Amino acid sequence: MRDESVARRYAAALFETSRRADSLAVVRNDLNSVAAAIRQVPALRTLLQQPLIVESKKKAAIQSLFTGKVHPSLLAFMHLLVDKRRIDLLPEINDEFDRLVRNHLNIALATATTAVPLTADETKQLTLSLQERTGRTIELKTEVDPSLLGGVLVRIGDTVYDGSVRGKLDRLREHLLARR
Repeated sequence: MRDESVARRYAAALFETSRRADSLAVVRNDLNSVAAAIRQVPALRTLLQQPLIVESKKKAAIQSLFTGKVHPSLLAFMHLLVDKRRIDLLPEINDEFDRLVRNHLNIALATATTAVPLTADETKQLTLSLQERTGRTIELKTEVDPSLLGGVLVRIGDTVYDGSVRGKLDRLREHLLARR
């Protein structure tokens, strides 16, 4: 829990700095790339998270790997994280930064679960319908769960729209049991 609040504070600071410099989109893309590299390359993750490796070596590695490939403010931010011994929080900072950018741009992240894969046209129609309903731009991720039987289950943050056959059957069963 403590690391989560620390990650939130660092993400908020990076967000404000990037917003003022009008570089949100660039920093967001670069931070996503760096976080993905750290998640996917075990040697890099170990190097950055190892407490026995001195900060100067970590900074040198960051410098050689990312100079010219990421926004200079992100590079300076990563150096700050190394100095503060928080570089291991970079993936969590990335997630929080991404959430802050989506909120700033009025974008909602939605997950649609269906019994069978959606076609491109169905995905587009669902996205448009959700945008009308929420008044926000929707980034839609789709999943398949055959146990739904049919229909769609959409989660946007803490809100769930259950239009699945399974959900309707469950509600009908509850209604019938309540009438006894």
